[in-house]
Amino acid sequence: MIATRHSAHAAWRAVVRGIVCLIVALVSLGCESQLSRSLEGKLCDAAQRCAAGFVCDLPSNVCVRPISAESCREGETVCGGKCVVLDKDPANCGGCSATCTAPAFATPTCAGSRCSFACATGYSPCDTVCVDLHADVANCGSCGKVCPDPARGAPACVEGSCGVSCESPLKSCDGTCVDLASDPAHCGACDAACPGGRVCSDGACSDSCTSGRVNCGGACVDVSSTPDHCGDCDTVCPAPAGGKATCTASSCSFSCDLGFTACGAGCLDLRSDPLNCGACGKVCDAPANGMASCVAGECGSTCNQGFAKCGELCVDTSHDPGNCGACLHACGASEVCTKGTCSLNCPSGQSNCDGSCVDTESDPENCGKCGTSCPTRENGSPECVSGACGIKCNVGFQACGNSCVKLDSDGSNCGKCGTVCPGADNASPSCVDGKCTTTCNSGFTDCDGACVDTLASKNHCGDCATVCSANMVCQAGACSTSCGTLTSCSGYCIDTKTDPANCLGCGVACSAPANAVPSCGAAGCDFVCSSPYSRCGEACFNTKTDSSNCGKCGNACPSVMNGTALCSNGVCSVACGAGFSRCGGLCVDTTTDNDNCGGCGSLCRGQRTCIAGICTRI
Repeated sequence: MIATRHSAHAAWRAVVRGIVCLIVALVSLGCESQLSRSLEGKLCDAAQRCAAGFVCDLPSNVCVRPISAESCREGETVCGGKCVVLDKDPANCGGCSATCTAPAFATPTCAGSRCSFACATGYSPCDTVCVDLHADVANCGSCGKVCPDPARGAPACVEGSCGVSCESPLKSCDGTCVDLASDPAHCGACDAACPGGRVCSDGACSDSCTSGRVNCGGACVDVSSTPDHCGDCDTVCPAPAGGKATCTASSCSFSCDLGFTACGAGCLDLRSDPLNCGACGKVCDAPANGMASCVAGECGSTCNQGFAKCGELCVDTSHDPGNCGACLHACGASEVCTKGTCSLNCPSGQSNCDGSCVDTESDPENCGKCGTSCPTRENGSPECVSGACGIKCNVGFQACGNSCVKLDSDGSNCGKCGTVCPGADNASPSCVDGKCTTTCNSGFTDCDGACVDTLASKNHCGDCATVCSANMVCQAGACSTSCGTLTSCSGYCIDTKTDPANCLGCGVACSAPANAVPSCGAAGCDFVCSSPYSRCGEACFNTKTDSSNCGKCGNACPSVMNGTALCSNGVCSVACGAGFSRCGGLCVDTTTDNDNCGGCGSLCRGQRTCIAGICTRI
């Protein structure tokens, strides 16, 4: 009897335990099945629903407890179930879920409902990025100050001052990378020059080159392996940024530094290059009013100052009809967005451009009239002044026509737009600190503004001050009665086989195109392009930046509608005009493009069309 009662109690406990477990399971199932977890901060379900007592914050798709506006303090707004101050909250800047972004080495900020960023300690703002002015070769000491790119070396910035890092075994002589084993102006040492008629062979001046070496303007080199004289005396192999020029079997090539990968004719960091992010040719999309980024080989984007991120877009919630006053808050078909509020009409002085109230006198997306987008230029951004398109150049650059240039170093715009630095005999023109100057070619000395060969000039024999008498000539830097094996050209002892001022005969002067120096060889006059320029036919181009010869001669970057073709480090890219996003290499309007509605790759399907960046049923 007792055993029977114990069995009954045990059975009853089992039933109760089963019922409890079933209830718990059902509750758990109810919380975890169609609806998201009931705890705050969990994701909404597929239908954007939450458990009882919670609402779905649509922009973030997260469940939050509802808070009424009455519970917030004056000046606060309810966003995502929290009370926030829209004019200073970087997560809700100017509107709910309008998120401020920041470039590398910076944190986002919000002031007056406008997004900006603050650079980390040790970094300074230069336009849209934060840089280390003590070490950045593109901003050395100040924004926009670019360290010169030397031949056979790399620019360096140390404590805010430009320098040079030479490839081994080259050495730096006054900021120029030279080969002491073959350079006749620096033979064995920086201050050791070979006299006229002699060559530099294995670091010593000699009458002739050793076997297997070719005399290239007094330099004894192996043309099968020397990048500055590859295959012949006048062929200079171009060196990409992040790499070194090489010459193998008389053919030019290059090798990339550690951390860089060969992509076409350039060496690129696939970890941080938005034009080659994670793989060669993988171009990151860039939203209108923002820029693409690449971090650890993964694409992303940040918005320009004054714009906040809503999904994949960079918007100004004060007049964006698809994100008016808050992300995803779209105005009706007959409404416009003005000052973050949907209204029926635009205020006086503004125009209704596709539901956005703008001033066509100053809006670069609608300049002069709705739909007129101002183009983007390299080293600058579009602007609209009095209804006409212009360009706002980055710090350190100045607008000259439709280009942004550096007046302190541009030989075609030196000190002011249109000022071209003239050439001079035996010298290359240059622009230094906004003033034209000349740099004497190798083997020549500056004597009162004239570049002379003190080893051959009778008026500057051995040095600038020594003048030979009327019946004497200057041989090997000393006054003499005879030129020996050299040719006397008006009292100057000249090697006419190598002298570009007297090439194969007295008075036969060689000329050179822009960005080049003349040369003289067995075949007569020629020229050699100055670094970082490369020879393309009878002219010299910087294949790192020239959109007509990008990466190699003749490789023209294709034009793109609503964009400008650019060449960056030998790779073609495009800068889209104001209001256009870069999607897959094209420039599109993500507010109206059915294939990229509200973001690159977002398709409007079926009976839907893209209106204000939202797929809308028609």
